Amino acid sequence: MSLSDRINDIVDELEKRGELTFTDLVGETNSRRRLIYTFLAILELMRLRIIKAYQAVPYGTIRIRLAGE
Repeated sequence: MSLSDRINDIVDELEKRGELTFTDLVGETNSRRRLIYTFLAILELMRLRIIKAYQAVPYGTIRIRLAGE
C-alpha cells in the first residue's frame, strides 16, 4: 500500500457511498501503517480541496464527504 493508493481508495469509497466517517476508513485495523496512510491521505485530500471533513461536537464523529457534494 502506498499513500497514493490510499488516496484513490478513499475517493472511490466516497464516490460510492457519499459520506464516510474516519472510523469507516480506519476500520478494525491493527495496522499502524494503514492508520497513518489514512490520516495523511485525508489531510492531503483536504489540502487539495477534494474532500471536506467536519465534526459536529468536540470529540465526536469525524464525517468526510467529497467537496462538491
